[in-house]
Amino acid sequence: AKFAEEEAKNGLPALISSASGTIIELGPGSGCQVDRYDPKKVTKIYGLEPCKGLHAQLRENVKKAGLSDVYTIVPCGLEDVECLRKYGVDRETFDTVLSVQVLCSVPNQKATVAALYRLLKPGGQMIVYEHVKSRDLISSLMQ
Repeated sequence: AKFAEEEAKNGLPALISSASGTIIELGPGSGCQVDRYDPKKVTKIYGLEPCKGLHAQLRENVKKAGLSDVYTIVPCGLEDVECLRKYGVDRETFDTVLSVQVLCSVPNQKATVAALYRLLKPGGQMIVYEHVKSRDLISSLMQ
């Protein structure tokens, strides 16, 4: 509960609800953020989730959020260009690129951000939310 309270204070819900049009979400995991999308602003969402073990929970959360008709799970990472093309993920395709606490775990952040930027339509928006290293010793060691 404390984590949810902190997230509400930090602006994450507002960031996610500002996503609009055709959206690509990098690493949605089990879908703990999908209920924060504003369905009135969403045309289509592509969730790039290479961890197939998370897909069942992601599907369930997408269904609970009422987004089943507009949400497609793309079962690969950003580096798998062939897989992405099968799902229509290509340059200048998306109005919004969303990444929530994912970039911290990629080996080459600069290249990843550049690849994400290329997916945006001209005038599109990139929404990135990352955590910073905790000042708490135990938490920082866990990171």
